[in-house]
Amino acid sequence: MKAFLARLAFALGLLGGLFALTATSASAQGETRVRVGTITAGQSCTTWRNYEGSRLTYSEAEYARWWGAAAARRYYLSHTTWRSWVVKDCQDNFTSLRDTVEASLASTGRLTVGRGGYTLDIRISNISSTPPATRQPVRGDASYRTSWGTALVTADYILRDRNGDSVDGGAITKRIEMSRTIDTNRMSVSVSEPGAAVYNLMQNEVALAIAREVTFTIEPARVIAAEGDRIEINYGRPLVELGDRLDVKKTRGIGSIRYRVVSASDNDAVAEVDGDNDTSDIEPGNLVTFIEKDSDAANARRFQRRRLP
Repeated sequence: MKAFLARLAFALGLLGGLFALTATSASAQGETRVRVGTITAGQSCTTWRNYEGSRLTYSEAEYARWWGAAAARRYYLSHTTWRSWVVKDCQDNFTSLRDTVEASLASTGRLTVGRGGYTLDIRISNISSTPPATRQPVRGDASYRTSWGTALVTADYILRDRNGDSVDGGAITKRIEMSRTIDTNRMSVSVSEPGAAVYNLMQNEVALAIAREVTFTIEPARVIAAEGDRIEINYGRPLVELGDRLDVKKTRGIGSIRYRVVSASDNDAVAEVDGDNDTSDIEPGNLVTFIEKDSDAANARRFQRRRLP
């Protein structure tokens, strides 16, 4: 009898291991895989080269010979604009941007970066910047005027399936404030970010925007719970952060309702209706559209127009 029970326990153990292996294999097969393919520039890399002034007075190597490597590094960073870092990455086939995009895709928790699924191709089509303009005060001793410089990148992307067919694509534009000037009758103050910091921030913004577009195409963002003026959606950090705006499609009728994220975890986020709007047509399963902070849609009307009696 004991021998029989021992054999039965052994058989059940093997069966359990087989089920676990099958489940793990099925889970692995069910993972959606995305490979970052080509990242190209719409024009020559050197087109974007831009230094503070006509050129550096000394190269970084020359400066280092006289003042040391640390001082040379500070000199180089303070005299090169963010475009210089774009040129460096472009000449290296955008290795740094590729790493950032892959990290953003992997951080979604819904995608695996690798071969065997979709292929994502990216093209940097435009890079530009606007310096802060020096302005005079409006009027009076206490008046002032402020202006800011922005860095702008436009990137096109195409998502292809394993057969090479295009399943999604588009263009995203990201704007980053990199400097600000304040003028008064008595003083003028200007602040700016180093070129490396601006490019790093720009990389992150572009990568996250593309990751959102790709992820939400493969697995759309939806409402998973609705209670009063609040909803819970099936995505969280880093794709959806505190303060982000969402448009939620109504179950009945036309249009959508604007929400603002009030909390976000790694797996989901909670948003509250933006404005005094009727949320009775918002239910679990409704589609959610993410609104980029620097897009025109971010300034859309929040309240529904009402006719007065």
